[in-house]
Amino acid sequence: MTHCPPRDELIAFCRKLTNIVAIAFLTDAPLEAPLKGFPPNQLNLISAIEAWLEEV
Repeated sequence: MTHCPPRDELIAFCRKLTNIVAIAFLTDAPLEAPLKGFPPNQLNLISAIEAWLEEV
């Protein structure tokens, strides 16, 4: 983890991949679908990520 917000360049690149793979970030920064963000201090982080993985 780098403790930095996702950069615009990285978000743009990831958007190009979303029709192939599901992409999530550990971040407090707002992300637009289809990208998914999880706050790093979320209490049920592992459960939330597991639930998201089951959906994709």
